[in-house]
Amino acid sequence: MDRLNVARYVKDRLAELVHGIRFQDLPPEVVQAAKRVILDTLACASGAMRSDPAAIVRGVAHQLGGNPEATLIGGGKTSCALATLVNGTLMRYLDNNDYYFGLDSGHPSGNLAPALAVAEKAGRSGADVIAALVAAYEIQIRFCDFVGAPGISARGWHTGTHTQFSSAALAGRLLSDDPTVTSHALAIAGSHNNTLAQAQRGHIPLMKATAEAAIAKGGVEAALLAAGGLTGPDEVFEGVAGWVNIVAGTADFDALTAPVGGHYRMLDTCLKPYAAVAGAMAPIRAAIDLATQEKLRPADIVSVTIKLHAHAVKKATDPKKNYPRDKETADHSYHYCIAAALLDAACGPAQFEDARIAAEDIRELIAVTSLEADAELTALWPASSGGGVVVRLRDSRELKRTYPYPPGHPKNQMTDADVERKLFDLTDGVLTNARTQQIVEAVGRFERCDRVGDVLGLCAIDA
Repeated sequence: MDRLNVARYVKDRLAELVHGIRFQDLPPEVVQAAKRVILDTLACASGAMRSDPAAIVRGVAHQLGGNPEATLIGGGKTSCALATLVNGTLMRYLDNNDYYFGLDSGHPSGNLAPALAVAEKAGRSGADVIAALVAAYEIQIRFCDFVGAPGISARGWHTGTHTQFSSAALAGRLLSDDPTVTSHALAIAGSHNNTLAQAQRGHIPLMKATAEAAIAKGGVEAALLAAGGLTGPDEVFEGVAGWVNIVAGTADFDALTAPVGGHYRMLDTCLKPYAAVAGAMAPIRAAIDLATQEKLRPADIVSVTIKLHAHAVKKATDPKKNYPRDKETADHSYHYCIAAALLDAACGPAQFEDARIAAEDIRELIAVTSLEADAELTALWPASSGGGVVVRLRDSRELKRTYPYPPGHPKNQMTDADVERKLFDLTDGVLTNARTQQIVEAVGRFERCDRVGDVLGLCAIDA
């Protein structure tokens, strides 16, 4: 490929940034953070193995066939592109994977599926995957921070759209050491893979689980095409009809392409202790604390106020989500999640079963629940998506709890032990404890792994 234009266009500067991130240069805390994300995301995928979307995407992958070049979570192999779709759907389905808030939100762990699939195809090591994953987080989080005002989501685009660039970048990096391949992968992906936000409005369909996975599959295919010699538009970002003008509106190209410096954005992501919409982590924890403190019944409660930052209140004010009829909408309903947490002192898989979603006691509590913007929480946004709960009782007492930094936030971190416990909880009834422990140990030494498919092979559902 022609190397004369390297570093001239935005796509080229991004490609050089990606290829400049090397495993041997990563600080130990970044490597550990990457392994924590890998284990956490595999936990999320394991808990989704028997879900409807898992069966659907596996069925489609089987129909399409393909070279057996990448391992599927749950067992079997398929092409690296289809493995990205299948594994990425499982990783996202529970809505329990990591998140980040900037001008746009994002789930950077959506990059793990393409990283593992392409690395297995290309014969790359665990250390190569970690470096590529760190680079992908760098790209995606920068797009969340420096592109669009107030963000592409406000213009009607799904925030997973940013994953087209991070997935294409890491796939190009793993397929070739030539940054021009990655540069053209970015250009091809950005021309083809923009996604509408309507799937997350009102009643949420099953396809929510496939959003980042389908986008990342497009990123992988873009990288494969670029590696084969296909070129993309030079001015895909800055052109008159380019991505920034048409999709994003604005972008800070200098901030987007600046050298990493001393801080890796991998360290800025938040993990989720609960399988629910990201902004609900703090009020869910607050509700569980209050429910643990005192057994609550709807008849004892006059009102429930969910304290959030102003942006969350505006985004969450959607009457169609207040009384959900299925898991996909329930886990994006602040009203439902906090009501369940107050009554059950938990917000896990049992709270998203059909019978619990339809239960009368939860619906009674939802009827007296409201959202309220809090000035102190708003002042922390978007650095933190804190929240709290105020419960007013018929005996005139008022129960309160607030978390300015939600559990899983870098300033209120989930520990390695927390993530391991999450894995054991989500693999319960799917994998044996012995097999789950093998996954913990394999990820713990992931940087020394020569065959990344072996790690996914441990996630076989018939183990």
